[in-house]
Amino acid sequence: MRNTLRHLTLLLLLLAHVAPLWAQGNAEAHTRIADRYYQRMAYAQAREEYKIAADLGAVNEHVVKRLADCSMKLGDTKEGEIWYAQVVRYLNREPLDLYMYAQALKGNGKYAEAEEWMDRYLAMARNEEGSKKSNIVDFAKKFTSNLDRFTVKRVTANSPMDDMAVTWDGMDRVLFSSSRDTTVGMQWRSAWNDQPFLDLYSASRQPDGDLIGGKRVSGNVNSKLHEGPAVVAPDGTLWYTRTNAAKSKNGIHRLSILHAQRDGDGWKGDDPFLYNNPECSVGHPAISSEGKWFYFVSDMPGGYGGTDIYVCENRGGQWGEPRNLGPGVNTARNELFPFIADDGTLYFSSTGLPGLGGLDIFASNRGSRGDFAFSVNVGAPVNGPKDDFAFVIDKNNSNGYFTSDRPGGAGGDDIYAFTMHYPLEQRFLCTGTVIDDDNALPVPDVELVLLNADGVVVESTRSDADGRYSFPVEENKEYAVRASMAGHYDGIVHLSTEHIGQEQIVARDVHLVPDAGIWLRGTVRYKDRIGFVEGVNVSVVNLTSFFSEVHTTDVGGDFLFRMQPNEEFEVVLEKPDYFSISVPVSTAGVQRGVIELGEVKKLELEPLVIGRAIPLKYVTWSDDGTTLSLTAKAELEQLADRMQVNPSLNIEVGVHADTRKPAEAALKLTQARAKVIDAYLHTKGIPKDRLTVKGYGINKPVNPCGPGVECTDAQHAENMRVEYIVTGIVGS
Repeated sequence: MRNTLRHLTLLLLLLAHVAPLWAQGNAEAHTRIADRYYQRMAYAQAREEYKIAADLGAVNEHVVKRLADCSMKLGDTKEGEIWYAQVVRYLNREPLDLYMYAQALKGNGKYAEAEEWMDRYLAMARNEEGSKKSNIVDFAKKFTSNLDRFTVKRVTANSPMDDMAVTWDGMDRVLFSSSRDTTVGMQWRSAWNDQPFLDLYSASRQPDGDLIGGKRVSGNVNSKLHEGPAVVAPDGTLWYTRTNAAKSKNGIHRLSILHAQRDGDGWKGDDPFLYNNPECSVGHPAISSEGKWFYFVSDMPGGYGGTDIYVCENRGGQWGEPRNLGPGVNTARNELFPFIADDGTLYFSSTGLPGLGGLDIFASNRGSRGDFAFSVNVGAPVNGPKDDFAFVIDKNNSNGYFTSDRPGGAGGDDIYAFTMHYPLEQRFLCTGTVIDDDNALPVPDVELVLLNADGVVVESTRSDADGRYSFPVEENKEYAVRASMAGHYDGIVHLSTEHIGQEQIVARDVHLVPDAGIWLRGTVRYKDRIGFVEGVNVSVVNLTSFFSEVHTTDVGGDFLFRMQPNEEFEVVLEKPDYFSISVPVSTAGVQRGVIELGEVKKLELEPLVIGRAIPLKYVTWSDDGTTLSLTAKAELEQLADRMQVNPSLNIEVGVHADTRKPAEAALKLTQARAKVIDAYLHTKGIPKDRLTVKGYGINKPVNPCGPGVECTDAQHAENMRVEYIVTGIVGS
């Protein structure tokens, strides 16, 4: 069951309400009552009133959407699925409706259906980066592949109500939050879920990890409001979360962190955390074992969305300014329940990172610069389709506790003990589906191989009954996946893993085309760095008919064209802020087969930056000569070709001398060489108004070498160079 703490939109002190008798039998009246409950975030009461309205005939879009939303806010994914199945069939459905339906399906373990609807959501809500695949099924397989890593068992201290968020209080005791209310008479309840408010309790830890007892902590930390989660700091003090008594400007009771001292067997104190704010929630404290870092959760402005995790540094007894942990941890949705282990690993829960359903638990290692680059899903059996959160682990990194609302518990949220038998590891995958382009259907039992950047086979497999495949891959590498099937040309797609740290899975479908006719394909790479270029416009122009066909490279830089036989073509590759490339292609005498354009010319895109010097490495000179060698001419021809393919560019070529030469002699020599280069480029059809060639002598060295400065021959050679820059773009 979801509770107010989990959503950080905690509410108020409301008594349980009963619908007025006068409203019974009137669907519209029940809807109005439900709307008032909903506006006050009293979702349990709102759902009951909406159900009555629906039973009385008000099965309209407003009521159905509210029933779906209330069910999900209360953690009831079964009813959420039922109602969202109706919502997504409305003509004016919104992208969020598809997303929530997928979340409900995932929360019920229906991963294939969840993937279908999540992919529909991504297609409807896609941004400038284009549509993506959710890969829910592949993530589910990945996160359930090491079931022997954890042993999990429910603890004795659980009650039929919510029990959650264990924190260590020494080796033999823990604190936790619970809504087990033993008050006789009037009972304070949360409007959100109509459950008693959470208080802090203590329990005894047994040698086998079981927790027994469950005694409300003494002192003044418990109140008529929600308390918890909490953390016992290394100095023995307590930092705990409490709902604010006063509402924010928009009428919500936010969270605050308070500080208490040990008082006998209990705790006393409610000193506020420095960065509490009545207009945003600040809660879920966690402190590193040496007391240097204070982590907390907040929905303060400037985050990534939802609730984010922040950290403050201990600066001589004062907590420094909060810093957002960044995209390695935080997402556009909710990150909650941080815990920092003795080894510095951050454990937390998220609804925004790929998981098995609802809240999942993740681990992130702190980098050398204090950053958290990416997060690892701890996997099943700790994580499952329901909400799993509030993970803590002991000093030996072997035993601990987490909370879950999975079926089979005592009721509501329950505390589970675990033993971790071997460490977590980050595994990266390339996955996808083999598709026959003849009928657009997945193809089972197809042979696939994974190739490294050198074209060497590193793994092989066959597609499963659904046409899916999976390969393990390493970070910061380039790969290709090749599929082979009788009657078809081999299909091949490329991928790079430079950004896989957070994504964890790269999805690349492999399309197979019939082995008939002529096909042109290629892959566009970045020049001088890892990765393939997405979004390149590839134009194939028939030089006889001037008919042009344009495709755009996919995320792997790949493109594919059907070609006509016995024709001449020009292939042009263009992308804003990059130099364009042109490649001639001929199908003369070719009846069938695949033409690999990358074998004709390197398909490497180079950034176009005005004023950035690009060296002409092979335009070199012997002694004081001004004669161009064959290799120098070949490189200048490449520059001329670039200028012709990029007709809007103005170029300056600069000729520079070794700083050991006298300044006047060096200037004359470089000017003479500049005239030779200028003349040669003009013979290649470059107009004078687009080209400037200058000799600079020793006036622009790239290092401090000069008169009176001792340098090596290699350093002097750096200054004797020829390079060009783009000085402007016509029309920009």
